[in-house]
Amino acid sequence: MRKLFILIVLANGLCGPNFGQGFIAMNFTQPAVLTATAGHDTLVCTGHPIILGGNPTASGGNNAYVYMWSPPDGLNDPASANPIATLSESKSYMLSVTDAQGCQAVSFISVYVDPCLGIDDNNLNQVLTVFPNPSNGVFTIQGISSLNGKLQRIEIVNQLGQIVFSRSFGTGYLVSDFEIDTKIKEPGIYFLKISLTDRLFSQRLIVR
Repeated sequence: MRKLFILIVLANGLCGPNFGQGFIAMNFTQPAVLTATAGHDTLVCTGHPIILGGNPTASGGNNAYVYMWSPPDGLNDPASANPIATLSESKSYMLSVTDAQGCQAVSFISVYVDPCLGIDDNNLNQVLTVFPNPSNGVFTIQGISSLNGKLQRIEIVNQLGQIVFSRSFGTGYLVSDFEIDTKIKEPGIYFLKISLTDRLFSQRLIVR
């Protein structure tokens, strides 16, 4: 919360014992700047629901926020702070937040959709660990050996869907850890995709 102080001095004369006698101090408060948070760009499987927005989605300004997501395609409630998106294709959204005084803030998010081979991604997340994340472009995938020889391909794609790293594996490939030097020079958000014979594991990566 920012505060602005104004001091008004009422002088009865330019000199003498009465100079500067009496004053009024006025204190004005101004709310913080209104901000909107649409969330982080992410990769999901086709038809998998994902919650958009932040926690909180809006802050600052004056309360009684009005939310509007555009386009409304695939959203259960475009006027909600945290709508659920269920998509069959990749899409970008713009969030507009309006406060009680009519001030506006906007934020953007892109949801990238992949035709995943399976839906048991939660179990895979418990098996595989990717670290460090964020990193300088070098990642280690731990737990590959638990995939029982089902590993087919490891890819990293950028936010435009372009493949920046790819490696295929033969049948029965087993190793406890696998280090990836992506050679990525540009910092940003990327998506790791591990393709198995029956499903796909995906995770957001951050390169600093």
